[in-house]
Amino acid sequence: MHRSHGGNPTRFVNVTPLIALAILTLSTGTRANAQYHTWPQIEAALAQAAADHPSICQRISVGQSTQGRNLWAVCITDNVGVEEDEPEFRYISSIHGNETIGVEMCLLLIDYLTDNYGADPRVTNLVDSVEIWIMPLMNPDGFVAGTRYNARGVDLNRNFPCPYTSPNNTTDGREVETAAVMNWAFGRAFTLSANFHSGALVVNFPFDANATGQPVYTPTPDDAMFVYISEQYSVHNPPMWNNPAFPHGVTNGADWYVIYGGLQDWSYVYNGCNDVTIELANNTPPAAQIPVWWSNNRESMLAYIETCLTVGVRGLVRDGHTGAPLAATVRVAGRAHDVFTDPDVGDYHRMIEDGVYDLSFESPGRESETIRNVPVSIGEATRLDVNLWRTEIVSPNGGEMLSREPVVLIEWCGSPNARFQVQYTPNVSASFRRIDGFESGVLDLGFSTGGAAAWSIVSGIAHGGTRSARSGTIGHNRTSWLQRTVLGGPTSFWYRVSSESNHDWFDFYVDGQRLVHASGTVGWTFFSVSLPPGSHVLRWEYVKDAGGTSGSDAAWIDDLTTNEPAAAWSDVAALTDVGVTSVAWTPTFGGADFGVRVRSYRDDAGFGPWDAGDGPFTICLFGDADADGQLTAADVPTFVALLLADAPAGTMQRCAVDFNRDGVIDGDDVQAFVDALWGGDLP
Repeated sequence: MHRSHGGNPTRFVNVTPLIALAILTLSTGTRANAQYHTWPQIEAALAQAAADHPSICQRISVGQSTQGRNLWAVCITDNVGVEEDEPEFRYISSIHGNETIGVEMCLLLIDYLTDNYGADPRVTNLVDSVEIWIMPLMNPDGFVAGTRYNARGVDLNRNFPCPYTSPNNTTDGREVETAAVMNWAFGRAFTLSANFHSGALVVNFPFDANATGQPVYTPTPDDAMFVYISEQYSVHNPPMWNNPAFPHGVTNGADWYVIYGGLQDWSYVYNGCNDVTIELANNTPPAAQIPVWWSNNRESMLAYIETCLTVGVRGLVRDGHTGAPLAATVRVAGRAHDVFTDPDVGDYHRMIEDGVYDLSFESPGRESETIRNVPVSIGEATRLDVNLWRTEIVSPNGGEMLSREPVVLIEWCGSPNARFQVQYTPNVSASFRRIDGFESGVLDLGFSTGGAAAWSIVSGIAHGGTRSARSGTIGHNRTSWLQRTVLGGPTSFWYRVSSESNHDWFDFYVDGQRLVHASGTVGWTFFSVSLPPGSHVLRWEYVKDAGGTSGSDAAWIDDLTTNEPAAAWSDVAALTDVGVTSVAWTPTFGGADFGVRVRSYRDDAGFGPWDAGDGPFTICLFGDADADGQLTAADVPTFVALLLADAPAGTMQRCAVDFNRDGVIDGDDVQAFVDALWGGDLP
């Protein structure tokens, strides 16, 4: 007898006498003449389920096997084909083709859910509340051939991306069955999953792999949660729960024995999905005993699905301005594991054991939000909906020609829970050439830094001088970042990397586009780029994967050369009242290079980033006929000339001296010009 996952073979405990099969058949609805399905019968059974229950059951092919067989999955939910605010769940069986009892359990579960929907309150609630996906057979070629491997002789449960042996999360070079399941997962947002095997009697939870390859307990950051949900399966399966080889019928994968490239670790590490491996039997039971296995596993299968509704925190993440769903990252403070919203709906489902937690939410282009002291208790997932906001100038946003008559209204959008600092400058395009060798010992105020640990200035390692900027010391699956806004023009720096090659990376981005991607041992290397006019965000990151460390585990930059903004900013409002999104401003002079900027402030989060609009705008000072920004006697000759010849539309002269806004400069504007020149009231 071989083992599908590993560990020593365990003694099968059959607590149900065969004489009870007839009773089980009647009480569970199992087929009277139990038998294992053939491949054509599996296809037909799934097609029949979808045909019989089209409103709640849909069959799809997520890809094909090496020999061209479809990898069928069924979706069972109340509004099939419609994305909803509900967790997505997945059962997969028989990644090893000769481990077939899971196929039968999946087919029986499909029948049970579809046949009892609307009649059994528990089943109805599950189908209404969860999007349930079931793939009874992931390896049809191996199933037909009676082997654990696919048609190319590959063990598919060693073929997924792995932080230690194959870290790139792509389908390149993967078996077609593996690639199909990966692409299926990429297109969904699975919260919870399990894959069925046979070869033991136990629920195996991650991690399966570790850096040493030694059989030692290797917990995830969510170990307590995994133990709980695993026991929710095993406790309802008496032979499994009472298995003397595995207390309570569960085990940590690597503690049992180590594998690399397994499905469950890939699901958790790369997709944020909680996944376990369920070993249903020591070997393939006789067909006559299928009702026994269904009796032992039916309640377990239902209870395990229910944990995605009863464990953790759930909610919607939406744009605070439009209400649109967001692709967002959800983090729990102190847990090095992220989960992600379904961008189609914006829903997230962060499974976690009971406790009190701080949760943060991040989405590109929005200000992050942290909600503190969120209570979680087993029974029903805590509901926490979150709006993420962006502070953004609405007007003047660049290109406008505005008159001081007598005020300009600055408007922006932002969080209703924030106060805002508002500033203006008459020389928004001003810049200077800056070279930063970090020799001051502190990061300039123009930098922002964060992630799991901040960048800092260190001595002893430098390209020039004695100091450089170094990434923070971070754990696995974490990031340390440094950021700065600069103006267009030549930009350059030197970088150095000492990391685990092809696992931990130094990345450099301009406006979100990655331009440097380096790992391993990289000596001081020069990088330069010419940026187009306008503002640009530079971002340096050091990113670690799920395991392993090498070298100094860091990146450095030095001798950064940039075009830096030199605008002189002054407050229009040091801080508004909460929720205010406009302020009146009275310019005291005119010009063509004005700019305004706004940033949010919250007591719990401090200041957010500045938004300075899209470019300069013009302020026309009434009477400033020569457009020098001042109203003086020197404007008189120019005004007279404009009075005689008019001024082209759209010019500062027209804006400045067409006092009555009738579209022409004529005698009706003379008295207003004289009043403005000699200190009269502006109209």
